Amino acid sequence: MKKIVLIFSVIGLLTSCSKDLEISSEASLSANKALSSEDVDKLLNGLYNAVQKPNDYGYFNIMLTEIMADNYKPYKFQWFQVKNIYEKTIPAKDILLGYQYRDYYKGISRANTILRVPTATNAQKGQARYCRALTYLRLFDIYEKVPLVDENYKGDPIAVSPKEAVLNFIVDDLKFAKEHSPEINQLNLEQSQKFPTKEAASALLARVYRVQGKMTEATAEAEALITSGKFSLAENPLERTSEVIFRFAGNKAAENGEWGWIMSWEARNWNCFGASDELTALVKANDTRRILFDFENSADRKGYVFSKKYKTESNSDLLVSRIAEMYLISAEGGNSNRLTELQTIRKSSLSLDDERRLEMSFEWTRWQDLKLKGVEKYVPPYPQNALDANVLLGS
Repeated sequence: MKKIVLIFSVIGLLTSCSKDLEISSEASLSANKALSSEDVDKLLNGLYNAVQKPNDYGYFNIMLTEIMADNYKPYKFQWFQVKNIYEKTIPAKDILLGYQYRDYYKGISRANTILRVPTATNAQKGQARYCRALTYLRLFDIYEKVPLVDENYKGDPIAVSPKEAVLNFIVDDLKFAKEHSPEINQLNLEQSQKFPTKEAASALLARVYRVQGKMTEATAEAEALITSGKFSLAENPLERTSEVIFRFAGNKAAENGEWGWIMSWEARNWNCFGASDELTALVKANDTRRILFDFENSADRKGYVFSKKYKTESNSDLLVSRIAEMYLISAEGGNSNRLTELQTIRKSSLSLDDERRLEMSFEWTRWQDLKLKGVEKYVPPYPQNALDANVLLGS
């Protein structure tokens, strides 16, 4: 993917439209008959693939909100569409925007397929609803108001739901996932982190409650995870197995983790992002997170500092939840001791807001933080192909 010069065609974009929401499932197994548990697991694997890599440009699905936020310092825009994202001037006919919207619904459709399988267990449905919730949270971060499509959707045009309804839908899915998904296996933590668990649902619930302004509920979820003893802050942030609550595993052959490459000097002839000066200024000399940034080579790279949080060979894990975020949420909820504990490990003394910016950098949360603070109010337009396909979308 890195070496291909993409020719964007509006004609190709528009001819891809259908009369529905462009969300038909690609599952080859029928959801209308009894399937074995192994078959449902295959459907789940297809769902996980769609969530991590929605399309051949899936890295921009993952990176879009972070590009619009303030943690990146662009080195080069090979595609003007990426520049539009960074400058928050996205036109409705932008082809990347069309991929963003359409292919998120592909993942939602795959989740709904599993939820319609009569023999799917509650545990399998819980994992599917976690993935549906995560996908809707991504859509919410971008558009705020989107159509809510559940397993009973028949393919007709559908209007958007208000922001509050979208968030409540996500919360309902996560509550089900928390109740029915399997618990994380501490004896095989690294493997268990790759799949939705009760703990993953709880962590995402904490994030969504915070977005809703429900800090009591957010703090309760965060504290339950902190006090569970299942996760701990790592002294070396690059060796973060003990911190990770949930991640999708990167795979070099599948090229499903290319954001790490795009955030490295290796991508300097392509679309390439370093860390912003405001972000790197937060990294003091003794901060253990300094290891996450390539300060040592900045003089040879025109002053650019690049992130080392992710691998650079198209196999970056997709970090979704870490225990550090729970410490920050709990601190925001009034438990100042949690901030002290995090800062002791990180050897830092920043404000809570700056700690959150640094700790969560490049983990796809900064844009929502800026919106919560009222710093950003930009909402991209719905893609033109989606408006053409769904006559109620713009109503």
